[in-house]
Amino acid sequence: MAISIDVSTLLDGNDSGENKPPNPSDMSGSFVFLPSRAVANMMRRWNYREGSGLGAQGQGIVAPIQAVVRVRRRPNSGLGYREKPYDNGLHVPPEPPVEECREWEDIAWAMRLETECCETILALLNGMRLQGDNSVETADALKAMAQSKNGLHRKRVLGTWKARLPSSTARYIIEQVITPRMAVDVREWKPSWDPDCHDWLRPLIPLIGHLPESLYGTVESKISNGDYEVVSPWKEYLSPVQWDTFSKHHILPMLTQLVREMRITPPKQTDPSFRTVMLWAPLLRAQDVVSILESEQFFAK
Repeated sequence: MAISIDVSTLLDGNDSGENKPPNPSDMSGSFVFLPSRAVANMMRRWNYREGSGLGAQGQGIVAPIQAVVRVRRRPNSGLGYREKPYDNGLHVPPEPPVEECREWEDIAWAMRLETECCETILALLNGMRLQGDNSVETADALKAMAQSKNGLHRKRVLGTWKARLPSSTARYIIEQVITPRMAVDVREWKPSWDPDCHDWLRPLIPLIGHLPESLYGTVESKISNGDYEVVSPWKEYLSPVQWDTFSKHHILPMLTQLVREMRITPPKQTDPSFRTVMLWAPLLRAQDVVSILESEQFFAK
C-alpha cells in the first residue's frame, strides 16, 4: 500500500484547524496523511516538494519500504560446511564402552593417589631427619622410599609401588611414622571442615589400607552423629570389620527408626524419610536393608 503526504492545503494557508481522518473507503490503494501545520512548516524547511523525498537534495524515500526476506542460514553452516560428514578414508576406532572409561579413570585416580602417598611419606621422613632422628630404621626407610619414587615415573601396574617396599620398611613406616602422626591429627580433625580427611588420612590409604585400629574409637566419637557427607567417605577408610561394627551401632538404628515412623502419602510423598533411607542404603549390605524393611512392615504401609 503506497503512502502519500498532502501538505498543499497547509502550505497555502488553508488549514481549517483540524485534520479529518481519511475515509476507509478511500484507502484501497493509497493512504493520504494530513500533517499538522507545525509538521508542514518543518517539511517545507526541509525543501519538501510534492512527489519528492525529504532532505536538502530531495534524496529521501518516496515509495514505501518493502521488506526483503533473507534466507535463513543453517546454524552449523560456514566455510566448508557439508550436510554429510567428510570421509577422508582413515579408520576411526569406535569409542570405548562407558564401563571401560570409568575403569581407566579409577586406575588413573588410584595411581595419582599412590604418587601423593609416596611424596607425603618422604616429607614425613625428611622432617624426622631434620628433627635429629638419625636411627638406622629411618635412614633405611628414607632410602627405600626414594628408590620406590623413581619407579612411579615409569610405566607401572597399580599396586606394584607398595609391593616393592620391604615388609620391614612398610611396617616401620606405618607403626613408627604414620600412626603417631595420625594420632595427633585425628584429635585436631574437625569433620565439618574436612569430611573426606584429605589432609591427614586419604593420602596415606595406598600404604596403610585403612584406619589403624588404635584410632577407631576417636574417629567413631566424631562421626557417629554426622550427616551423610561426613559418614560416607569412611566406608573406604575403615576396614570391613570396623565398618560393619560402625554401621550396626549407628546407621542401622537410624534407618530403622526412619522406616518405623515413615508416613506414605499418595499421590505425592511429603515425608522425606524414604528419600533419606534410599540415600543411606548403599552404605549397607543389601540383606540388612531388606531386613529393616521387612521387620518394620514397610511393604504393608
